Amino acid sequence: MTISIDATTKSVPSTPESVPVARWVPWLFQVGNLTFWLSLYFYVPILPSYAESLGAPLGVVGAMLSAYGVTQLLLRIPTGVASDWWGRRRPVFAAGLVASAAGAVAFYIAPSPWTLVGARAITGLAACAWVGITIMYAGYFAPSESTRAIGWLNLVNATGQVVATWSGGLLAQHYGYGAPFLVSAAVAMVGLACIAFCPEPVRAARTGQPVTLDRLWKTATAPALIGVSLLSAVQNYATFSTVFGFTPVYAERLGATRADLGTLTAVSLIPFALAQPITAWLNRRYGPRNVVVTGLAMIGLTAVTTPLCVTLPMLLAVQVVAGGARGVVGTTLMGIAIRRVAQSERATAMGVYQAVYAIGMFSGPLIGGVVGEVSGLPMIFISTGAVAIVASVVAMGVLRDA
Repeated sequence: MTISIDATTKSVPSTPESVPVARWVPWLFQVGNLTFWLSLYFYVPILPSYAESLGAPLGVVGAMLSAYGVTQLLLRIPTGVASDWWGRRRPVFAAGLVASAAGAVAFYIAPSPWTLVGARAITGLAACAWVGITIMYAGYFAPSESTRAIGWLNLVNATGQVVATWSGGLLAQHYGYGAPFLVSAAVAMVGLACIAFCPEPVRAARTGQPVTLDRLWKTATAPALIGVSLLSAVQNYATFSTVFGFTPVYAERLGATRADLGTLTAVSLIPFALAQPITAWLNRRYGPRNVVVTGLAMIGLTAVTTPLCVTLPMLLAVQVVAGGARGVVGTTLMGIAIRRVAQSERATAMGVYQAVYAIGMFSGPLIGGVVGEVSGLPMIFISTGAVAIVASVVAMGVLRDA
């Protein structure tokens, strides 16, 4: 990454809107980023089985899982617009950590399956903070380094998810379903303390004027942004209907324990994390278009082959391939989304991007739950794979100028 460092500061000379910060600030920011994802993912592997233990059918499980995406669909654009208007990102990060803790506590005290839907919606509100987090961290680097910066941010993101899902399964196995929720709330508070010491790296100009519909429309309808956002929605459709949706249910039917569920999710996230540092190289070597097309095709093929897995080791092997594909596709698309956007409008653009991909986050598990109740669990994976494979073909045209 192109950075100028002296004894006390770390600055980006090519970005006039950047302000010097102590060299340890980006590292402390990443600690806060780590706690954010830890708090959101400690309980993810056991959520479907936790809901089933409260008597929820597949349809209700799907509704609970989809609530996470619905909140983000509704609130990510307003979050980005407000952040750009205000010219600040840190309050968004802080609010996300508070909401994450509140959602975890709501899960812990939930008396019925439908109460879990509300709790999941709160954690979706927390995830809206990713709009501010990505732009705040990217502000430490030159615009040309956006893909690489996002890659390192996503590496910590994925590391937190790996650690959380693996240890969350163990916590549930040894201390009961409630343990991951309590740990999540505590970790979120640690993150809040960390970011209290992280200043804003970029001061976007605050006009004090309301964002007009015309400006929002121009940002939201930029062809490049629309294209990558829809492709990202498909990627998230596949992710949240499989590994963060019904793959744990399928694993339980193969005899997986609660600890195994944590391992299953972690195994899919490890290659996701490892893919982050090499994504920029893959983009330079093969081009963003080829990376996304190949990645979406691999996501589709792994989903289709999931029902063919008759043992847990076979299922784990499929998750490794799927995780790596998701890693390169997600980082590539996010980098493209903000590459040519002015700093003062980046949070708005990122809000649009993340709101559109949230369509996949809620529609994947929601449609999957309906498909599962009508046609059986295997059809969830087959239909999901078909969607991803079609998207890989569409990406050839959408990303021709990427």
